[in-house]
Amino acid sequence: MPGHDADGAGAPGRPIGLVVMLSLALMINYIDRGSIATAAPLLVAELALTPGEMGWVLAVFYWAYAPMQPVMGWFADRIGPAIVLAGGLALWSVATAATGLVFGLASLVVLRLLMGVGEAAFYPSALSLLARNVPPTQRARATATMQFGAVIGPALGTLVGGVIMQTHGWRAMFVVMGLLSLTWLAFWRRRLRADRLQPATHRPSEVATVAQSRIGDPPYWLILRQRALWGGMLGTFCSNYAFYFVFSWLPLYLFTERGLSITTMTLATTAFYVADATSILLAGYLLDTWIKRGASFDRAYKTALVLSAGGVGVCLLGSTLVTGVVAAFALLLLTGVMDGFNSPSNPSVTQTFAGPLATGRWMGLQNAVGNVAGMTAPVVTGYLVQQSGHYTSSMVVAGCVALGGVIAWLVVVPEVRPIDWRAELDRPGRGARHG
Repeated sequence: MPGHDADGAGAPGRPIGLVVMLSLALMINYIDRGSIATAAPLLVAELALTPGEMGWVLAVFYWAYAPMQPVMGWFADRIGPAIVLAGGLALWSVATAATGLVFGLASLVVLRLLMGVGEAAFYPSALSLLARNVPPTQRARATATMQFGAVIGPALGTLVGGVIMQTHGWRAMFVVMGLLSLTWLAFWRRRLRADRLQPATHRPSEVATVAQSRIGDPPYWLILRQRALWGGMLGTFCSNYAFYFVFSWLPLYLFTERGLSITTMTLATTAFYVADATSILLAGYLLDTWIKRGASFDRAYKTALVLSAGGVGVCLLGSTLVTGVVAAFALLLLTGVMDGFNSPSNPSVTQTFAGPLATGRWMGLQNAVGNVAGMTAPVVTGYLVQQSGHYTSSMVVAGCVALGGVIAWLVVVPEVRPIDWRAELDRPGRGARHG
């Protein structure tokens, strides 16, 4: 995406500064969120946690993260997404640093809940900013660049966190990562000033029509009537379950099930996220190019989403059948590649349907339901591993849930096209027709 605006924060048609800052914020988000998985082998031993208890520690984050998504979406649409994002980042960074001071299960759970509240601000705020500042022909690349941070964050966090953990312990890792995260706020000040001077609801991008810009914010009841929202919720849940299974348990799986050392586990986990990140950027570029050459939003985005859901499901199921470390590692990398196709297309579908007037709240609702996967996947995995002593059954569950995404995107979600909110308000009895 060439060019940037004068203040580096991004403007309609020239959004690169904004997109880079959002990608950095998401990278920090996932570094901090995933630090618990990196620390798990040592943390479990020091705090004497059972697999079931560790499952709850990994999942409790999402018990705050998921229900706070609609709240953060409402705040993003009403008081400004840049302000909401800044507040959320400050909260989750402090909670990350404080995790290095815990001495028991209770304090660890409390801090994970606080981190969930803070990180809930990101996606509703970020997609609200993108919907208002990025034209449709650059949407997939912008979203892919932002989503790049979601997988390069765990890769970088696992690599750097592993080094810090080996030399200074897991407590130092949390403190260093949390404090470094706060430095992002110093570079976000210009966007904060712009957000205060120009409220987001008064700055619809070229995506919105003049008629849409005059109706104000579509109410929650109208958003909830859209079939596309419910299909997106289901599809997001299915993809998230598989991702959070890997995100939460991959280091322990490689360490205990595959017998890798801490160093080799760190490198293998990093490789997974590098493969995912590379796939995200490539998918974003290909989707925008395909759309510019005449493909509809519906055909382009759904193709990528179905390939991702089917590919991840098959790879996870296939991992239960291989015994060699090399074959397992190859399937792990392929899982990352397949997951990458989801990242630019899923949020692009949301932005296309909702437009700049409703993206914050739509994404808040969709992410709230989608992240029920984060509330359940780590816990279900923990108990399955505790009962069986292996990861086979949990991988079968994750693979089957991922395959459910194929049905969500092909059957439940209607044609991907912008919703005319004015028309929806004028015929409330037919609101579901547009998805």
